[in-house]
Amino acid sequence: MLDKKLKPTVIALGYFDSVHKGHQKVIATALEYARANECTLTVFTFGGNLKAALSGQDDRSVFLPKEREQMLKNLGADDIYFAPVDKAFLSLSKKRFLKKMNKTYNIKCYVSGRDYRFGKKGEGDVDFLSKWAKAKKQDQIVVEDFIVDNKKVSTTEIKELLTNGEIEKANALLGREYSITGTVFRDRSVGTVLGFPTLNMRIDNAKHQLKEGVYLGKFIDNGVEYKAVINYGGRPTFEENARLIEAHLLDFKGDLYGKTVTLMFTSYLRDIVKFDGVEQLKEQLAIDMKNAREGKND
Repeated sequence: MLDKKLKPTVIALGYFDSVHKGHQKVIATALEYARANECTLTVFTFGGNLKAALSGQDDRSVFLPKEREQMLKNLGADDIYFAPVDKAFLSLSKKRFLKKMNKTYNIKCYVSGRDYRFGKKGEGDVDFLSKWAKAKKQDQIVVEDFIVDNKKVSTTEIKELLTNGEIEKANALLGREYSITGTVFRDRSVGTVLGFPTLNMRIDNAKHQLKEGVYLGKFIDNGVEYKAVINYGGRPTFEENARLIEAHLLDFKGDLYGKTVTLMFTSYLRDIVKFDGVEQLKEQLAIDMKNAREGKND
């Protein structure tokens, strides 16, 4: 078990709400320092929706805390500090915030983006952090923005792309496939009747909504990758408007009911259509599966 106060750590500071390429650059810089200086790598983030907590608006997250936790660990984090988005934590002054971090960890170095803010109403910035670090004989590294097409990569832009179903563009900024993790539940088994067994998952209401449609994607089970056709949204042919995930997995045989799985989205295939009957739907599903197998999205 990690002794947070014993071994020195480099702490990557940020919200890391979508763990996009800019966030990855900060974490990679911190990891490089950690390896060179025999430190652990700690990532500071929030365990809830910070923007929604601060604004009171109905903002939703690209990735939920549990999803981000796995991503951050995959990037090399030894420990993740999930700060609460409650009044007590958000009311900490910039000095009290840093004192709290130093009471929790033996910090050797701080790593953040240039626009990182902390403390009540974001009163702390990298300049204040620089003065603090020097006084404490700690190091600080400020990472420059990650620029794509002359723009800083941002979660806001990624959300807009997801809303429009532009998965491939979103994936390019994320540095990985957009994904949804959830528990498989037993639905009406219509897919099996149609000859296309399905994986069904509910969509967490806290997660930013994609454009409703049919997507190409993939699923990994025990190290084996399977292609998938993913229906994200309603099922109008059966008069069902509730937004769900219904994924058809190519060549997969097994029982996933009750298991937590991750579906990755690679491209937008087509709009959801209300078919005149089951036979017409089966014909379209056969075409969708053929396109998935061949990697086509048109």
